[in-house]
Amino acid sequence: MELNFKHGKDFYSDEDVYIKHIDKCSFGNHVAIDKGFYTTTKLKIGDYVHIAAYTTVIGSGDTILEMEHFSGIAAGGKIVCGSDDFSTGALMNPQVPRKYKDLILEYVKFEKFSCIGVNCTVMPGVTLAEGSVVGANSLLTKDTEPWTIYVGSPARAIKSRGDYKKAYKYAKELGYEF
Repeated sequence: MELNFKHGKDFYSDEDVYIKHIDKCSFGNHVAIDKGFYTTTKLKIGDYVHIAAYTTVIGSGDTILEMEHFSGIAAGGKIVCGSDDFSTGALMNPQVPRKYKDLILEYVKFEKFSCIGVNCTVMPGVTLAEGSVVGANSLLTKDTEPWTIYVGSPARAIKSRGDYKKAYKYAKELGYEF
């Protein structure tokens, strides 16, 4: 799919991507979107962001995934910004008219320097705090704490990432002041 829209410099997108609401998305500089990316949400993407192969972001045109500068999603990531609410007894699935469903439609945010590992899932309404990372195959159901490593299903904090000043130093060398 050829993407005809405005974006920052050094933007790469594989031809095999699907972005349903491309007209409601923004992309910064030095962004790479790999093969098989699929989204049905709006996107707000900062600078130096990587979205790896076969990442899926689901929700609707009423939901947003925001990824601040220097954030990323590893291969096979699943970001859930919207879903049917399975607990209410309402009808479910995309083919059912909205008035017969109960939906969970939430904003998902990756703050600067945060990322998720291979095959992670992030649930609706979650914010990955600055510098937090989530290990491979984890399920993130709650907001994270800054500069902390999470693993498991559901994900839990296991340790600090260490000296965050290094990330700021390197970002400054690239011309960023936060």
